Amino acid sequence: MPVYGSIPKVSPEDANTNHVADNALNHVAKTEEETPLLPPASSAAMSGNCCSGDSEKSLLSNLWTNLVFNWFTPVLYRGNDKKKLDPEDMDLVPFPHDCDTHCVAEIFYEHWRAEIARAKKEEEAANSTTTGTSSEQQQQQQSKDDKKKKKPPTPPSLVIALAKSFGREFMLAGLLKLVHDACIFVGPQVLNAMIYYLRNAKAPMSEGLGLTALVTVSQLAMSFCLRHYFFSCYMVGLKLRTAVVVAVYEKALVLAAGERQTRTVGEITNLMSIDAKRLQDLTSYLHAIWYTVFQITLALFFLFQQLGASCLGGVVVMIIMMPVTKTVAQWMGRRQKRVMKAKDERVEINSEVMSNIKVIKLQAWEESFQNKILRFRATEMSELWTYYVGSAASAMLWNSTPVAVAVATFAAYVLSGNELEVASALTALALFDILRFPLFMLPQIVNRIVEAGVSMARIRSFLLCKEHEPIPPGLLQQNGVDLSYLSAAYETRKPRLQGVDPDPKTKELLEAQWDVALLKSQLEDAEQKIRDLVKSAERQKRQSTGHESLSKPEDWEDLHGGGGVETMEPVAEDTAASDIGTAEDGKDPERGVSSSANLLCLRRVNFQCNEGELIAVVGFVGSGKSTLINTILGEVRVLAGTSAVRGSLSYFSQSPFILNATIRDNILFGHVNDDNIDEERYQRALECCALAHDLKMLSHGDMTEIGERGVTLSGGQKARVALARAVYHNADVSLIDDALSAVDAHVAKHLFHECIAGELLNSKADSGKKRSVILVTNALQYLSHPRVNKIVVINDGRIAEQGTHKELASAPDSLFARFLAVIEETGIKGGDDAEEDSVEDEEEAEEVDKSERRSSISKKRRASITDSTRADKEKKTQLMTEEARSTGHVGLPVYLAWAKAAGGYWVPFAIVLIFGSVEGMNVLSKWWLTYWSSHASGGSQMGFLEIYALINLGFVISTFFAMVLLVTIGMRASQNFFAHMLDTMMRVPMSFFDTTPIGRIINRFSKDMYTIDEELVMTLRMYIRNITQILSTIMVISGVSPVFTASLIPIILFYIRQQAFFTITYRELKRLDSVYRSPLYALLGETVDGVASIRAFSAQNALMTRLKNSLDKQQHAYYLTCSAQCWLAVRLELVGTLIITFACLCAVAEHASVNGNETQAGLFGLAISFSLSITQSLNWSVRMASDFEAQMVAVERVKDYCDLTEEADRKCDDDDRLMSKSGTDSWPRGEIIFDNAKLRYRSELPLVLKGLDIHIPAGSKVGIVGRTGAGKSTLMIALLRLVELDSGRILMDGVDASTVGLALLRSKIAVIPQDPVLFSGTIRSNLDPFQEFSDETLYGVLHRVGLFFTSSTENGRSLSSASLASLVSQCAVQSLEDTVSEGGINYSVGQRQLVVIARALLCRATIVIMDEATAAVDADTDARIQTVMRTEFVNATCLTVAHRLNTIMDSDLILVMDDGRAAEFDKPKALLGRGGMFRDLVQASKNTGM
Repeated sequence: MPVYGSIPKVSPEDANTNHVADNALNHVAKTEEETPLLPPASSAAMSGNCCSGDSEKSLLSNLWTNLVFNWFTPVLYRGNDKKKLDPEDMDLVPFPHDCDTHCVAEIFYEHWRAEIARAKKEEEAANSTTTGTSSEQQQQQQSKDDKKKKKPPTPPSLVIALAKSFGREFMLAGLLKLVHDACIFVGPQVLNAMIYYLRNAKAPMSEGLGLTALVTVSQLAMSFCLRHYFFSCYMVGLKLRTAVVVAVYEKALVLAAGERQTRTVGEITNLMSIDAKRLQDLTSYLHAIWYTVFQITLALFFLFQQLGASCLGGVVVMIIMMPVTKTVAQWMGRRQKRVMKAKDERVEINSEVMSNIKVIKLQAWEESFQNKILRFRATEMSELWTYYVGSAASAMLWNSTPVAVAVATFAAYVLSGNELEVASALTALALFDILRFPLFMLPQIVNRIVEAGVSMARIRSFLLCKEHEPIPPGLLQQNGVDLSYLSAAYETRKPRLQGVDPDPKTKELLEAQWDVALLKSQLEDAEQKIRDLVKSAERQKRQSTGHESLSKPEDWEDLHGGGGVETMEPVAEDTAASDIGTAEDGKDPERGVSSSANLLCLRRVNFQCNEGELIAVVGFVGSGKSTLINTILGEVRVLAGTSAVRGSLSYFSQSPFILNATIRDNILFGHVNDDNIDEERYQRALECCALAHDLKMLSHGDMTEIGERGVTLSGGQKARVALARAVYHNADVSLIDDALSAVDAHVAKHLFHECIAGELLNSKADSGKKRSVILVTNALQYLSHPRVNKIVVINDGRIAEQGTHKELASAPDSLFARFLAVIEETGIKGGDDAEEDSVEDEEEAEEVDKSERRSSISKKRRASITDSTRADKEKKTQLMTEEARSTGHVGLPVYLAWAKAAGGYWVPFAIVLIFGSVEGMNVLSKWWLTYWSSHASGGSQMGFLEIYALINLGFVISTFFAMVLLVTIGMRASQNFFAHMLDTMMRVPMSFFDTTPIGRIINRFSKDMYTIDEELVMTLRMYIRNITQILSTIMVISGVSPVFTASLIPIILFYIRQQAFFTITYRELKRLDSVYRSPLYALLGETVDGVASIRAFSAQNALMTRLKNSLDKQQHAYYLTCSAQCWLAVRLELVGTLIITFACLCAVAEHASVNGNETQAGLFGLAISFSLSITQSLNWSVRMASDFEAQMVAVERVKDYCDLTEEADRKCDDDDRLMSKSGTDSWPRGEIIFDNAKLRYRSELPLVLKGLDIHIPAGSKVGIVGRTGAGKSTLMIALLRLVELDSGRILMDGVDASTVGLALLRSKIAVIPQDPVLFSGTIRSNLDPFQEFSDETLYGVLHRVGLFFTSSTENGRSLSSASLASLVSQCAVQSLEDTVSEGGINYSVGQRQLVVIARALLCRATIVIMDEATAAVDADTDARIQTVMRTEFVNATCLTVAHRLNTIMDSDLILVMDDGRAAEFDKPKALLGRGGMFRDLVQASKNTGM
């Protein structure tokens, strides 16, 4: 992604021309400029190819090859031969070894770590104190302390680390720039001498030839030195960017959970893209700090020689401009911060929306989120407009500085009584042209250093963030976990700083306030505990009977004892009553919740897991189950107590982490790059996770590619792939967070017995090794298994009780007993004896089947190894499409599309007209100076001076308006393209997102849009400016010396040929560079949200290897792009030098005809002056033409996305008629008919629905069951038209759904998807993005799902409502304005699902689809949510896809899906009576207790 306000891309050798500073001025934002890097020839030299001691001819040949970049020529020939370039063609010029990502990263890390160690040592020394006893010693120590106060320890410096890593090569490049800058002044001196030579009729021709030779040699030296100066500087820039990208990504993988809260994915992406690129761009112009001073000094020295003390008038102007420079730089720095903030926010919301587009489509929220993104974009464009208008004004100011210097100098010269002569005037003008560049660059480089300082500070701040620290083993002697009196808090609840980056004091104050809030939380929690203990003790004294284990208050804290129900909290009634509180207790009387205590996620937890134990963790939604797992992983801030973890870990997260890779790579995960893959263990993982059947359904088996975030897999398949990863990891301690909720009952049973209680606990491969499993689950029916050693019940962040299944179940007042009672009440009742026999027969058959599988497992493994070897030779199935990359010239329609978006086809003509006027002012200025010096005398000098000043003032003002015009045009085009592309992306079908990485989409919205925002128009300005300069120069020279035109013709023809030869390859390289950038951002977006899983599996190295490989490819393409520019530049400069030579030779040849005429000498001097600039004008015109076409690739890429095939219309003509005919609330009433419905997800895939024929009456409650992949969730997709039917139709109240607008259709269907998704913002914006409902309505729906309770509802609440009320005390909704973090990470998965259910309740739709809606909540909450749903949607048609059959047993109809067809469809009793698939599922569920 490119940089805002990057360094102006202008060659310093252009300093001797008027137009050069303008080129720099208007190329401020150009990032993909002529960035030559070290050639492969240097790599060859390292390998000995250039040092073999061959003949002198070979050495000279290699020297010439390196000097003119001949090593790059094969790539150009390949591009011209094929008219395109493929990735393998880049290998014609290998990537230099010293630019390799691994090599660069190692060098940087060495110095960065040393810098951190240095800073740490200084801090320790500063904090150390002596323990002297004498008064003298105390005084000495005080003196030392005073010195330390004067010089506090310096923090780690990223600048120093980068300088030590890459500074030597950078400094050596300065020597080349020194030679170049010295040669710049040869041209003006030759010009002066040539005019005097022409004025001297008796001067010999040898003098003129000598001057010609001198200027030719100096131009050649300038060309070689400048190219190789860029050569070294851009090598350093490439390395610098590589180091920053690698460091930021690696830091993202080890970032502490609290720091992750303050760093969004968009911000981290910008660090890797914008900030890293800004630092890279700075390298080639950082030397301007000294060479601008050098050039100004020499220019003033030579001006003093020409004009004497009059040049001091110009010095005064420069001195006056210095404080203005500082002020402008500071203002630009502040504006840059605002631009970056707006950019971060827009990229963040863009990424979030594109990542969760399916949910947005399901809810028909496209318009709301589209408008939200456009608001962020408008803010960004507003900041950009201010910034770039300021930049234009600043550029006008500095463009006027050399003009003011010239006017002031000439005025002083005239007022001193001198008469201006041609030689002095033209020489001074040439020197002023040289002076223009450093005067422009000095303030600009100060400004760019300020901007780079912002980026450096952002990167440094990120690299110094706290890192994740694994829990140490402590005193544990065996593998296991030990948490003692541990209290913890999620730092995701820390308030985020808003607005522009605050100063350190503000950050420090916020941290202090957060620490105070945490301390208050612990204090309030301790006081509450004391009150509870006192009340319980008093109650125990009053009771004459009771459980012995509850007779002593101290027993409640003893969680390490054996036997019995271990209870930490008093009974639920008193806890609930004590939680009500009053305002005097520091609680909100409206809600009855302490805001401070609510910060704690765990409270004085004592938890142990010993080697070989299987411990189950259960509790209500939001009670702290997942928090316990995250604490063991080190993802939670521990406030008090101790923690110890010994042994390797594996982790199954509640939302399975799936990468965009093959199934095999997702299972192997951190072991992908291992030399020896344990195929036997891999096959066991597939078997125990029941993946064999799924792999058979896939054409490429485990080599099938999974979409981003597992979008192409069902919820159950994602869960089993992630669980197989945990099995293959073979860890000592496995942390499994709710793995059974996403799968069917019979699959859950298999996973528990074969995987969790089998392979994870006691692997068949090494049965002697004891492993431990900590299982968070709501499936209580499995916890009576003899392998379950202990059950831990968590409530409100505390361990309420723990013990064996028998102990907890037998305690009548235990929470666990209540859970079991709920399951017993809502579970499937027992059947007759025949059914029991059937179950026993099934179990017996299952055992036989297992035995057969064990006997043949060796054969399977051997076959699998063979198949895997064969599969490695075959190409894996390609789910994600290759990024489209056009070849050949950018077509005319693309240019016309940009012009149309910019305002119309008149835009190009307006641009040419205004720039033609600007160039006319420039030519007029030079001509007038020549005319003045030839005709003015005495009193007329001031009149000529005034006209000269006015002409230059007109030039400066017209330049400003030209820049503003281009910025306006560019922003209009960019805004139109952005809005069009966004609208298209919100309308494209889901199949596009299933096959396109999000990083590729974000690349369009970021890098490509930035190119259209700024780079494109700046390059266009440079191109038109140079073309007009070429035309004006040819006109001037031809007018003076028509013979000179003959020498221009072959050179211009050569330039045209070089441009055609160069542009084809250059354009393809730019395309490859763009294509290779997307995977970098896609990888970052994928991994940031899954860092907990990555760290648990120690997969950082595998992902770093993946990043380095992707970065090497992208940097290689960029390296070749820059090398191509270098190759062209040196050739055009070498041949262009001939123009100066011919101009001088023509003047020498006309020496006799001039015969000392001063006017003719002045005209020839003017021609030579223009010839000095035409070389760079021609050079830049070719580069800019190539850059412009290459940057039009961004327009082409965006236009491609604007032209994607869209879904059906959001609104249809019949929508209004349908609603007016049936009434607003009567359509649809709920009748649904699937008429031979057939559906496939993409044209190349097989049918998923294979002729579905069912009739669902209005108001029916339909339960949908079936095995994984049977087509259950596809019903929802078909009904909502996320994918259009292949054939057949769906009728809703007799209306064909395909004839209804998508917005109306989807808004009439309430959807509760399997994966709960919340968007960054507030609870209000997540419930009601269109602001259609009142606060009362919103609070009411939150209350019905148990996320919000008032004091009136809490008073007198009973045990039966405790499951929902318990949510209040742990991260419940306290206000509609409660902040929702990115992805809803500050809420548990269960709470997120409840918010999603609340959304559906607001809809009051007549058709409701619940796709595993309550999979993430406990059985008690599930039962109550089902009650709420039945009440709220009593008259609605409800389609419920469920794994818990007890939730659908009271349905009117049951639909059993099998292989895309309705295998069974009838009332539950009828299906149970006649037997079949449903009865088999019921029996399996009954056996498992579901």
